[in-house]
Amino acid sequence: MPRTVDDIIAEAAALPLRDAAYAIWREKITFERLEGRIWPQRDFSTPEASEKSMQEISARLKYEHDFAQDGPTFDRLKRAHPRASDAELKQAIVEAVKFDDDCFKYFSYGSGENYLDNTPRAVARAARENPPYLETTYRDAENWVAYNMK
Repeated sequence: MPRTVDDIIAEAAALPLRDAAYAIWREKITFERLEGRIWPQRDFSTPEASEKSMQEISARLKYEHDFAQDGPTFDRLKRAHPRASDAELKQAIVEAVKFDDDCFKYFSYGSGENYLDNTPRAVARAARENPPYLETTYRDAENWVAYNMK
């Protein structure tokens, strides 16, 4: 049976706040699909219009990333951890986004070695520079980086 929004929220509710923030952030695309996010119509009729549309999309995604603590990720995390203060929720989201960014920043395909050998190193380096997470979160981060960088 496919996962639902409530399933993902329940999984996050069973985790400590920081780990829940990372799990919810990592599932943002799944949430958008399940919640039926509708993107505005874009004009791709000419190369110039396509370029402008792509710039607008990129700007919107960058804004959502840079201010994740003020968007849907906050509302989702609040559902998972309703007793946490807004400040705690926002801080956990900021930290989760930074950890996720760092995992990808430190990933390298290397020089011929199996790229899967590089994912644990990237996550370990990111872990040293961010607040502690559960070991299961580090494992999930390794899998997420490996999946996205294949």
